[in-house]
Amino acid sequence: MRFHADGPPIPDGLLDRRDEGRVVFLCGAGVSIPSGMPSFIGLTQHIIEFFDPPKDSGVMRAFQPWLDDPSGPTIPLDQVFNLLHQEYGKTEVNALVMQRLTAPSATTTGIGYHHSLIKRISSSLNGIPQVVTTNFDKLFELNDELAVHIPPAFPDLAFGASIEGITYLHGRLAGADEQQHPYVLSSADFGRAYLSEAWATNFIRNLLDRYTVVLVGYQAEDPPIKYLLQGLNHDGQYDRSRLFAFDIGRPEDVEAKWRDRGVSAIAYADHDHFWQTMAAWAERADNPRNWRASVIQTARRDPKSLLSHERGQVAHVLRSVQGAKLFSEMAPPAHPEWICVMDANVRSAKESKGYGENAETFYPMLAYGLDDDLKHITDDDYRRGVSNENLLMWRYGDDNPPTSHRLTERQTGGYEFVPPRLSYLSAWIGKSIESPTLAWWAARQNGLHPSLLQQIEWQIEQRTDLHKRARHSWGLILEHHRDHRNQAWDGRWFTIKKRIAREGWTTSVLRDFRRICNPRLRVTSPYGIASVRPPEKDWDSLSLGHLGKFEIKFLERHNENLEVPDEVLPQVFGILQDQLVVASGLLGDIENKYFKCPTCYPNREVDGENYHSDATSTAELFLHLFDRLADQSPSIARGHALTWPVDDRFFFRKFKTYALAKISLFDANEAACHILNFDQEAFWDSNNVRELLFLMSDRWTEFTTGNRQLLLERILNGPDQLTHWSEDEYEAIRARYASTYGRYLELQGCELCPEQSRKLSQIISGIENWNDGWAASIVKLHGSYTGWVGTDEAPDALLSLPANEIVPRARNDLEREFRSFTEKRPFTGLVKTNPRKALAGLTSAGKKGDYPEPFWSAIINEMPDQISPRLKRVFLKRLTKLPRPVVHELRHTLARWIEKKLTDLLDFDHELGWAVFDHVMDGLLDGGEKSTESGLGQIHQGGQVVERSRRTYDYAINGPIGMCTEALFQAVPGETQEAGSLIPKHIKERIGRLLSAPGEGADHAVSITTSKLNWLMYVDPNWTEKLFVPMLAFDHHMAEPAWNGFLSAQNVPSRPLVRIIKPLLLELFPWINQQAWDTDYARTAAQWLGWTCIFKQGTPEGLTNREMRAALRLMPDEVRNSLIFWLGKVGQKNENGWEKLVVPFLQSVWPRERVYRTSSSVNAWIGLLDDTGDYFPIVYYAVKQFLVPIESSSNPLYRFAHELNGETPITAKFPEDTLDLIDTVTPRTLTRLPYELPKVVSLIAEVDPKLRSDRRYLRLIDLIERS
Repeated sequence: MRFHADGPPIPDGLLDRRDEGRVVFLCGAGVSIPSGMPSFIGLTQHIIEFFDPPKDSGVMRAFQPWLDDPSGPTIPLDQVFNLLHQEYGKTEVNALVMQRLTAPSATTTGIGYHHSLIKRISSSLNGIPQVVTTNFDKLFELNDELAVHIPPAFPDLAFGASIEGITYLHGRLAGADEQQHPYVLSSADFGRAYLSEAWATNFIRNLLDRYTVVLVGYQAEDPPIKYLLQGLNHDGQYDRSRLFAFDIGRPEDVEAKWRDRGVSAIAYADHDHFWQTMAAWAERADNPRNWRASVIQTARRDPKSLLSHERGQVAHVLRSVQGAKLFSEMAPPAHPEWICVMDANVRSAKESKGYGENAETFYPMLAYGLDDDLKHITDDDYRRGVSNENLLMWRYGDDNPPTSHRLTERQTGGYEFVPPRLSYLSAWIGKSIESPTLAWWAARQNGLHPSLLQQIEWQIEQRTDLHKRARHSWGLILEHHRDHRNQAWDGRWFTIKKRIAREGWTTSVLRDFRRICNPRLRVTSPYGIASVRPPEKDWDSLSLGHLGKFEIKFLERHNENLEVPDEVLPQVFGILQDQLVVASGLLGDIENKYFKCPTCYPNREVDGENYHSDATSTAELFLHLFDRLADQSPSIARGHALTWPVDDRFFFRKFKTYALAKISLFDANEAACHILNFDQEAFWDSNNVRELLFLMSDRWTEFTTGNRQLLLERILNGPDQLTHWSEDEYEAIRARYASTYGRYLELQGCELCPEQSRKLSQIISGIENWNDGWAASIVKLHGSYTGWVGTDEAPDALLSLPANEIVPRARNDLEREFRSFTEKRPFTGLVKTNPRKALAGLTSAGKKGDYPEPFWSAIINEMPDQISPRLKRVFLKRLTKLPRPVVHELRHTLARWIEKKLTDLLDFDHELGWAVFDHVMDGLLDGGEKSTESGLGQIHQGGQVVERSRRTYDYAINGPIGMCTEALFQAVPGETQEAGSLIPKHIKERIGRLLSAPGEGADHAVSITTSKLNWLMYVDPNWTEKLFVPMLAFDHHMAEPAWNGFLSAQNVPSRPLVRIIKPLLLELFPWINQQAWDTDYARTAAQWLGWTCIFKQGTPEGLTNREMRAALRLMPDEVRNSLIFWLGKVGQKNENGWEKLVVPFLQSVWPRERVYRTSSSVNAWIGLLDDTGDYFPIVYYAVKQFLVPIESSSNPLYRFAHELNGETPITAKFPEDTLDLIDTVTPRTLTRLPYELPKVVSLIAEVDPKLRSDRRYLRLIDLIERS
């Protein structure tokens, strides 16, 4: 957890132990330096300057390197003091130390401030500081009367003595009148304190047995640290998890410095940030309860408005029972979107973009991520068990009661024990069910704990004020989670088939069959941006689709037949009928407006293949059994059909219509009466039109004259007016419905009475361009005209208008439909069906200075390809005359169209095509910075803009200049794309103009161009080398967009190009580290370097081992680790790649400095090793030198314990080598046991039992058993 954005991350465990009074600070000179005290170097220099020894003396020879270059080879300062003691006397030297370290006046500003922070943080539960210091000064005693402990009279912790007060490990500053100054300064003093007499070592060891110790004010090379850890490491038995150190530097550098000393290091960027963190920690230490309460108060705010470290503070509090309780008891409850922070699957999800050209992109990690989260988790990482911490899961520190682990006397479902922390979070979720966010979260989960389900159900029962939409939605979500078939694959179909084969259709089998046939509600994550972003609407304006994808799953028969004997046919049919009743209710509940019941006539009037879903399979089985039942027991079949409700639009309306067509069940006139009793919705149901018209046409001659006239009168009157049909639209729609139905019957030979026949002809005559095919196709399955009424782009309202009325009418329709939430686009339909008229309408409006953007966008995007050459020329010439402001307004539409169509335009009319391009380009270049701006917007986090460069390829491909540049390269003729064939001059000139575009435009042109640098060097090397390669120089003003575009291509640089830019490649790191880009670019750069080293070594363009090693040292830890992943791909994808390519690279190139052996790199190496297969031993022993013991919260050992894709675990193939790996990376002590470690160790013993006596196995099994 961080107290400040730039502060060091402090482990949760350390914070918790401090709150328990179990932390002691061990402080060095760095704590006193801000108060005017010298560093160890400064103190030594002061003593030497006082004695002024000769330059050729042993003292000066030993100390001079510290003056010349402190970072170079030096003699330890304790040895310099040893020389001073020998030369000038210990008493004299130590007395001079006393004079220099005498504390300044307490009234001096800032004196002792930093010491006061340490005292507050390290206080016991009694509020008394617990400080151990190797300093001699008395600054810790300022303003406090504290117990003082000086050597050798330390508290005997083994016998329960208190550590409260200040313990001076190396001695306390004596008074000026005292004769003895017993300070630990020289190497001899340190040797006695830590090695020979070891009283300091023994004290610290006893301290570590009982407390967690934090080192502050030291460097890893300081003599006190060297001797202390040398003494502790003498037998290696102390618990390293109890020893921490703060140090300045990059995290990987600090970790490497301290890890080999057995210390958990915490890095910080600078001293100001460190002391800022200490001040905040001191405030927390003064009253941890109040601090937790104040942090919890921030949870009232939307987590998206907070910075990641602020969310991290809340997450830290939620990891404790006390914090979860405070969070749960907040009134009103915390902001509902905190569930997205707690759930690692939500906050770690990949970004998602909405639909449309300028749609928003949502980044869950920016909105909900924590400061210590892994930012880039690949699919391979997930496969290996690497993930961010999920606060909604059991974690170390949570209870694990025995009641959860028993085979009998289980607790009642919904009342199972949950650890208190999770119980409080569960209570908060229950209290927050009025929020759509919680419903959205619950809908996307693959299972919820029974007690959480019980909590939600209880809240729904108790809340009388719960919105009805919320109550309905939660009911569906709970139904989904209560059905165990949604949690795992359901294979009960195969079970029931076996039972039928063995037992026959017994009553028990029938009951079982009823259970497995029951349809189930299944809810999954919604589509698009809603899959990662919770809904922003309230319940009144929310649809179920905003919460999730709700669907009904029917019995899946896996394409197998079900044999039903005649004797059980009624029972089985009844069971299926009951299930369809349930399914119909579910479909209504989930508000499914698009479900179409499968046709009852799958082999009649079908055009193309019919899609077979589970619903189709169930309906076909139902109808098949109904047909059999109608033949076998017509009275039973008729009785069933009479009960089927016509108002059920999902199944039974269609099934009843189908049943009425059966001569064996219903007399024709009885069937006609039933049809006439259909209400208007049922009669004109487009999903039932086939069954209805087939029924009427098949039995028309059986109907009485009166019934025929009544039926046709019903048809000619047409449907009722729907709310979204205007009066003008309704008349046309009613006429088309009536004419289509009536004419279909005529075409089938159904005789109409003369008066009704004339009326039908009259209606048809009023329909423009009537075609009998419309009527014939009304019953076609998948026919083009089944849903022609009310389509989004129906141009009917515009077809008969004069040109000058088209745009005003289309604009009115557009405005009205937006208010009614209907996406109706008549002008778009006009463009597709009558483009000449659409263009005429725009031309007419243009004469009045009216250039409506939606309609010009529609004609540009939707103009059909198959139009006459004359019309195409008119359209293109019209584009060349668009005013510049209109080009500016249409810049993204025009540029995207140019990108797609320029090549076709040039093939059609070369001169006119370039005229269109030049007109668009001129409009963009003259439109200023706004005209060239990318369509990608800024990314916001916590209400602030996230620093992300806009001079990148991603912005270029979404900018109009970038699109135009791409179009130019696509327009290069095919015959000029050979080696040395040169880019045509007219294209070069246009690219030159784009390179001088205002605003972002020039950057975008450069990025697009350099993304093709390899190809350009092939086609036109001189032009490329002269104009674009110089842009890659890091001091060039276009270096950033040039390199970003170049790297975005991902293809390694070509041989001629590498020869030119090799010096730049060698310096690409650390320049690239300073760019505000996504880290993927740095990863690509690292892979390029690796490729040139591995595959081109020994050639002029290849990197030497030394050059590659230097580059590796300059890469950030994350990028270097990504190269390890890439090495794994090299080993897998090349013949003998592990042995011939990867292992030599590891042995000869990879840097061996300890600073590069970090926790994250060890995880990366293990990830590489788990893909080595049969090459594991040879690769492991090449990697072993880079491995160190780590304690990881991720799960990198998964592949060593489990089969994956049918591959045997590596442990089963190479148990002893795996044992050596596990022993190498596992520390001697663990605060938490890696999840897969026991499984791997167990598998080792199972595969090779003789290893059970191996010392490595014994150490690991002992560690597991003690944990």
